[in-house]
Amino acid sequence: MGYEYRVFIDSPEGNTDATHYSDEKLYEGAIFRVNKPGTEIHGKPVLVHRVDSHPRFQSVGIAWARTEGG
Repeated sequence: MGYEYRVFIDSPEGNTDATHYSDEKLYEGAIFRVNKPGTEIHGKPVLVHRVDSHPRFQSVGIAWARTEGG
């Protein structure tokens, strides 16, 4: 089963969001690299600091993250 999250990301370049797909649920402290070509945060690691909801019934989970220095 795969998981899909909409992740709101705080960074020094500004706030943005990204979709994150994973085989595992996100959790506080998780780190992943952003794949968002054409943005300042593309390829940068982000740290999840809050998970508001996990995907269920084909809905998208919601999480909050920040880049280093963000």
